[in-house]
Amino acid sequence: MDLKDKEKIVQLIGAADEAFIKLEESIHALEAQGKTPPKADVQLYKSIRRSLDLLKTNPFAGENVQREKWPKTFAHLPNLFRMDLSQFWRLIYYVTGDEVRIISVVFEICDHEHYDKIFGYRKK
Repeated sequence: MDLKDKEKIVQLIGAADEAFIKLEESIHALEAQGKTPPKADVQLYKSIRRSLDLLKTNPFAGENVQREKWPKTFAHLPNLFRMDLSQFWRLIYYVTGDEVRIISVVFEICDHEHYDKIFGYRKK
């Protein structure tokens, strides 16, 4: 079975799911009150939605993170990808699956500062 023939699923878990839900609820709550949500929040939300939609068609759309750059806490993962979002945010995920489906598991949506902290990058 070819990659294009497999079902593609995107799953948000843990911190990524919480961050996405919190952002979505914040935007909808302000709109329900007749207020305009911050432009940066709306832009980030749309960027995340676009990235998730892209993963539904191409699970390997992100940049593959070289194994030697992985934090030790990610050593158990089969692979690791990152995708740039607006405002220097990052979406971190891995790809798994079986003979009939491919699952992109998004486990982190974070700003650049948190991303640097996860991967041990330091400011110069």
